[in-house]
Amino acid sequence: MTEARNNNMKVLPQEIMIGVDQIFATTLKEIIVKNLGNTTIQKIQDRLFEKFGISITTAMEEFEKMDYVLREFFGAGAEGLEKKFLDNICSIKSKKDQIEKRFTISDPSMSQSILKAFSDDEMSKILNASIGEPWTISEILEKLKIQETPGYEKINFLIENKLLVQVGTYENESGENIAKYKSLFDNVNINFGNKITINVQFTQEVARNSSILQTVYGK
Repeated sequence: MTEARNNNMKVLPQEIMIGVDQIFATTLKEIIVKNLGNTTIQKIQDRLFEKFGISITTAMEEFEKMDYVLREFFGAGAEGLEKKFLDNICSIKSKKDQIEKRFTISDPSMSQSILKAFSDDEMSKILNASIGEPWTISEILEKLKIQETPGYEKINFLIENKLLVQVGTYENESGENIAKYKSLFDNVNINFGNKITINVQFTQEVARNSSILQTVYGK
């Protein structure tokens, strides 16, 4: 199953941003609410709406705005709070520069999704093959010689869990916009010692376009 191609590739950086920020958003909000308490959270919510017209839920995916309000409340201490909150999801392991940062995944849900994906030969092959050039779903199935029915199920799992993210579309000869996907990660290392540890390096696009990662670790 192939698709007629042209070079009219439309890049959608917002899709890459959504890939990682949506993974973190719900859990990060729960951690912040738990740590700051209802009274402070209500004040933060009121200020977010007054200043930006958004809810605290929306601010999780536009985290630079959350950062602005937290700095109004906590001053320079907001930076330490943000890192403490995010460490419950992914903690920074090492960094050579502002792009090549490695993280240890702490969030149980994300850890389980990664473990399930990389314990399956075909899903692992899909993620490894889609690190570089973005592919359409049919290209993934064809180039990797994966059977269509189980292949679609596995690709849907990766997309639903944001491990495979849409980075653009191209228009085929019929005028349809066909989505193209890339892996969320450049590198994943799973250590099966006394405790399972998952270390990841997000792709450069993810690192640059994630509001959360740039706000908390991009400084």
